[in-house]
Amino acid sequence: MRVEQQSQNIIDVVKQSIGPEEKSGAVLSQYTTGAAGAAVEKSSVSDNAKSVNLKDATYAKPAAEDKQTVAEEIEASATLDAEERKNQMAVLSNTTSPEDYAKMQEDGFSLDDTTTNTIVTETDKIKAQLAKAGVDISFFGDDLDYEQMAALTGSEALARQLAQAMKEADLPCTEENVRGVMEALSLAQTLQTPGDGAVKYMLDNGMEPTIGNLYKAEYSGSAAYQANPEAAVDMTMFSDQIDAIIARAGLSVDDTSKEACQWLLDNSVPLNEENLAYYMELKTLSLPVQAEALLGSMAAAVAEGKSPQEALLVDGQSFADKAQEACDVIGEATDEDVAYVVDHGMELNIRSLKEAMAHRSGEETADSASGDAQEETAESSADGSTAYTQRELDLLTARRQLEETRLAMTAQANYALLKKGIQIDTQPLAELVEALKETENQYYEQLLKGQGVEASETNVNLFRETTERVNDLKTVPAYVLGAQGVKDASVAEVHDTGRAMRDTFERANQSYETLMTAPRADLGDSIQKAFRNVDDILNDIGLEATEANQRAVRILGYNQIEITQESVAEMKAADEQVQRVFRNLTPATVTEMIRRGIDPLDMDFSTLNATAEQIKKETGANDERGFGEFLWKLERTEGISQEERASYIGTYRLIHQVEQSDGAAVGALVNQGADITMRNLMMAVRSERRSGKMDYSVDESFGKVEGSGYSGTSITDQMEAAYQNNCVKDVADLLTPERMKVVASQTPDWEEMTPEQLKEALAQAQTDDASQDYAYAKEQLDQLSQSAKMTQDIYTVLQKYDIPNTMTNVMAMEAMVNDRNGVFRQIFGESAKGSHKEENEEQLARAKEQVLEDFGEAIASPEGLAAAQEQLAEVAENVMKGMIDSDDVTSLDIREMRLLSAQLSIGSMMAKEEQYAIPVQTESGVVGISLKVVRGDGEKGLVDITMETKLHGKIAATFQAKEHGVSGLIASDREDTKELLDSRQESLTAVLDSGNEADLHYACIADLDLNHFSTGVFGVDAPEQQETTEKQSDTTYQVQTTRLYHIAESFVRQVQDLLQGTDAQGADA
Repeated sequence: MRVEQQSQNIIDVVKQSIGPEEKSGAVLSQYTTGAAGAAVEKSSVSDNAKSVNLKDATYAKPAAEDKQTVAEEIEASATLDAEERKNQMAVLSNTTSPEDYAKMQEDGFSLDDTTTNTIVTETDKIKAQLAKAGVDISFFGDDLDYEQMAALTGSEALARQLAQAMKEADLPCTEENVRGVMEALSLAQTLQTPGDGAVKYMLDNGMEPTIGNLYKAEYSGSAAYQANPEAAVDMTMFSDQIDAIIARAGLSVDDTSKEACQWLLDNSVPLNEENLAYYMELKTLSLPVQAEALLGSMAAAVAEGKSPQEALLVDGQSFADKAQEACDVIGEATDEDVAYVVDHGMELNIRSLKEAMAHRSGEETADSASGDAQEETAESSADGSTAYTQRELDLLTARRQLEETRLAMTAQANYALLKKGIQIDTQPLAELVEALKETENQYYEQLLKGQGVEASETNVNLFRETTERVNDLKTVPAYVLGAQGVKDASVAEVHDTGRAMRDTFERANQSYETLMTAPRADLGDSIQKAFRNVDDILNDIGLEATEANQRAVRILGYNQIEITQESVAEMKAADEQVQRVFRNLTPATVTEMIRRGIDPLDMDFSTLNATAEQIKKETGANDERGFGEFLWKLERTEGISQEERASYIGTYRLIHQVEQSDGAAVGALVNQGADITMRNLMMAVRSERRSGKMDYSVDESFGKVEGSGYSGTSITDQMEAAYQNNCVKDVADLLTPERMKVVASQTPDWEEMTPEQLKEALAQAQTDDASQDYAYAKEQLDQLSQSAKMTQDIYTVLQKYDIPNTMTNVMAMEAMVNDRNGVFRQIFGESAKGSHKEENEEQLARAKEQVLEDFGEAIASPEGLAAAQEQLAEVAENVMKGMIDSDDVTSLDIREMRLLSAQLSIGSMMAKEEQYAIPVQTESGVVGISLKVVRGDGEKGLVDITMETKLHGKIAATFQAKEHGVSGLIASDREDTKELLDSRQESLTAVLDSGNEADLHYACIADLDLNHFSTGVFGVDAPEQQETTEKQSDTTYQVQTTRLYHIAESFVRQVQDLLQGTDAQGADA
């Protein structure tokens, strides 16, 4: 809904909000272009010239300069340097919306653990689909902070209009986006209808009609332009060709268009339909443009990864709109339209087809309808074969090109071409088809590469075919499940059968129920009438009229299969398997299957589900992430007491334990002859946890139940058990605090429900989940924004050790750099939450002590440190499990646990490059010592060690192992610590290098920066490791290793002894 400005012109509001001293000329002049092609605000450039303003890290395509922007360089490169990593995170923080977040989750990609390259690939696909599906802006809710936006814009009306434009463009209303729009609006108000000099400048440089380009053209082109009357070209000798160009440009052949052609020729601008049409648009451009129109154009520009100043002032369609419109034109063009293009000698492209369609609809002017073509018919030659006229040959070629384009074109592929600067509306279809074919597989190639999977032709084709077949399978008639030979068929075989069945329905113009179920979807009248006695049938065979049973009867009835309890159980179990495939077979899961050499299309549905669910268990931290989201929403659900909170958390845990029991809980109930209710299932899980005995499993193939004592169970009971087991998984997926609250209030004895009944109750619960989903997504995106604002040093370390550029890794590295003892404080600290029993607590305490002892012994070798690192990970896993299982666990605890997990993972990766974090016990607690070994030639090398304690401040040491002896610098930011270290010089020198001379120096450095000391322990300043290891003999390598690690061990032990002694004294004091 548009909010009208009532009393004050929006342009005046813009000027007032910018301020009188910030004129538009200054807005442009305060920016300069950096080496990477990004606009960098001078006032925000850091000392190392590496910082980038978030609003300026864009995907914009420079028109006049032959160079790439930051984002284009990122897309083109296989690996990212530190600056590109940071810039890519900045782009995503300003263009990823809550809608994008939700769709990414559906595709199996988490915002926090997915690399930025993969997120870019995903969000490009999502935004390309929005124009086709429409943006559901109700998803966003009404909780935008209009007051804050009004403060930035100077007007509540303008703030609301801007918020609406951002929503419709699928964008977050970040402060950077709003400020960027306000600056661009200010600049736009200085623009005037471009003069000849500006127009020539735009045409010569191929510049799009954006705010920034028109400003630049006005001040650069107009000043340099001088008309030359003597350069006039005589057009009379080219009149026919010029008239044809005018017609192909979609213009009337009159004095105005001919004068435009004359100007182009006189000014040495190539005369073609594109330049002519563009010239006419520029000369008739009315400036300044109304702010209401500019807001939409600016939002579209930002959505495409550009800055607001790159908003188009002519033809304000977004890339997404253009991409979808091209699909519509190609899809709706007829043979009559193709004939019109051929008969009028026009280039076969989207623009000419649009003109032909307009002519066919009677919307074209009389001028464009002139020049009717003569009909020609094919003649038979003497030998009876058909002799085609040239016109018919041209028509056959054009029709073939149109069909090829239809097969190759998608909105996603069009969007990708538009981002590359390809004008798809004027590109000849023959060339466009080739471009589409090249682009078609890029989405799959990039996803495979982003996940470290070989993007071979075979893998890409399998990925594409799997995606296309499964998406198409959703639209085939549900009755395919009852077709002959489908029961144990593969996905590909079921799809082929379903597609043939759909064609039969469509040829007969009959309605049908699709295979993919939709929540609360109404069936058509014809289907309702055909199956109006379903409930009576279910009643006659003694079954409840649930949605699943009703649908099973409809499928059985269409296929004329006898309807019995057994056939209904079998059909709804089969249907449930298919629905779970639709949910399980996400792009992320397909990628992992391809990595493992699995062909999803060659598997039956039950095997495919089992494989997909196993992959989900083995990859990622979905369980912790889902529990964290549940807790976050629970903490924000009103009207829930502490007792209810504890009950909801307990229910969540038990349901997920039932889900993860691989059918053991359901199998145990079937074996006992007990009802499969939620209460009985949760009691079975509790019993198993106490006794450790529940040796039953429900096989993914319905009707097969394995385990002790199943011989007397009926086949119907077995199939029902398999179905109910899958319903438990659906319950786990649907479970939210709001839905639980509604179901519990409506059905207090919900625990007596079967999983099927609880699933339906949760799905039908009327809740405010959309609002909570939006708020949760917004908080996750806020963390993305925080990651984008981290210093470049963080990204430098990630690049140095080739650590994936994910949001979690960025935040984990920031914590490691700025809170060096944080990891060990969480693992070894007494304040850590836990729910371990007393004996388990004692066992964990002993394990912690053992880890500290092992690290103390392990410093002598890289192998020892690697083994100690594995033990540390095991202890940390137990600590994290205790945190999850604690009674008072919060969503913040889960976030900290996931961050801890990421830090340990990063630590393992860094250890492979001989960068270690070593826990050391002192009297005031466990602190972390950072150790970096840099190898040189022969036995030479560097050893850097840093640490920080509460009592002694920062300590840093760097040792250089020379050919003969060792030199070193030991520093602290406190004088008393420096003197304390200096007092141990003699004992350290004696053990440092096996009797070789040691030249040690001590210093107090008040502003000691541990991250930039010597080589930079975290790799910030370190040179690339010299690749000398492979060239050295094993003996030389071992000697070097022994020497360098002995130096490290000697200093660490000296410091540890020193700190333990002085800490004790400090504690006593």
